Order: sequence, then C-alpha cells, then structure tokens
Amino acid sequence: MSILSTPIAYLIIVLPLFFIGKKQQPPYKEYIIAFTIYAILDMLVTALPIEFPAFDFMHLDMNWSGKIYSYILAILFFLFYKKIPLAQFGMTTKQNEGSLRFSLWTTATFILVMFAYCIFIGRYQTSIENILFQLTMPSVVEEITCRGILLTLLSMVFVPNYKIGKINFGMGAIITAVIFGLWHGLYISNAFEISMSWVPFIYTGIIGFVLALVKERTGSLLFPIIIHIIVNMMPQTMGYLF
Repeated sequence: MSILSTPIAYLIIVLPLFFIGKKQQPPYKEYIIAFTIYAILDMLVTALPIEFPAFDFMHLDMNWSGKIYSYILAILFFLFYKKIPLAQFGMTTKQNEGSLRFSLWTTATFILVMFAYCIFIGRYQTSIENILFQLTMPSVVEEITCRGILLTLLSMVFVPNYKIGKINFGMGAIITAVIFGLWHGLYISNAFEISMSWVPFIYTGIIGFVLALVKERTGSLLFPIIIHIIVNMMPQTMGYLF
C-alpha cells in the first residue's frame, strides 16, 4: 500500500546521508528512532483521508482532515516527548540574537521571487477554500513537522559542522530538505508504480533547505512559517484576484 511504502521509500532514499553526516557523541540512536517513527506516522496520518475516505471527516476539496491529523500528532508529541525543551523545537517567537536582520532580508527576498514567479511564470485560478487551507494548514503544520520536530531531532544526531555565512548547520538540514522535496515530488501507487516529478522535488527541496537554515539561524519557527505562507499564498491570492 502506498500509504506505507511511500514514507519507507523516502527514508531509504535519505539513508546514505546518515552515514555521511558527522555525528554527535553517543547516545543518539534514540533520536534517530524517534525521527524515523515520527516521519512515518506523520505521512501516514496525512495520507489517511486520501487513501481511505472514511477518515475524511471534513469532506472538502482540500485535505483538511489529513493536516488536522498532523496537527494532533504534533500536539501529542509535544505533550509526551520531554527529552528536548519545547523552545528548542522552534515553538517560540523569541529570535536568536543578531538573526532578525537575516530573517527580514530572507523574507523580503522570497516576496520578490514569488512576485516575479506570479508575474512571469504562473498564478493559479483558485478558490477561497484553497486560500484558507494554504494559510492555516500546510504552511504551518509542515513547518512544525519538518523544520520543528524532524530537524530538531536530527540536530541531536549530527554535528553542525557546515557553515553558510553565519549559519552553522548539520546533515539534518539536508536530510529534511530532501524529504521535503520527496513529499512534493515522489509518489508510489498501490500497484507500486513510481512517479517522480523532478521540478517540484528540486523546487520544494531548495525551499526546504533555506527554511531549515532560517530555523537554525533564528532558533524559531516564526519566520519559516511566515515564508512558507508567502510561498503558498502569493500564487493562490494573485490568481484569485487577477
């Protein structure tokens, strides 16, 4: 079944990266286990209403039910997983010292890039439902999951021995970016037919990596969420308005 084979395939693809990254001092296996279990569970609950309509309690065009399940999973994780402080997962509005300027410039850059994309490449004829969905669901819960929970768990595994400017990061930023790209580009059917859309994979993978850098620099999910909203919302709103 694709609901299970797809997340397992994602993890198999990124498995070599676990051997490349420089690891922290043991013990770190428990964080790898937590990362693996959470990644699979989140993809499972998100896909449930798509694979099994009985789980779609919202009965709307967008996958509201799946994203709500993802929210619930994150809440349960934060309630019961106490090895890492909540703020370390980025669940705080407090920004690391000296990071605000970087965050504002990065956000402004995304606004300009998305505006150019909408003008010269494309914008979507969408609905009010889709606009509200993009504003409140994937833009927020995907950041909590990917740049919050998964990236933070991997930060306990890998040494932040890479550097771009003033940003130190580890292999976790790369792994979560690849998984984020796979979420949007790779699909495995129930008949185990593989479909790979390379443009969404590369596009969202790059965005995922930048958002990981923002989280690592700021220590907060505030700006990653704002940037994710911008990326999701601008093509939708401009397509609706124009």
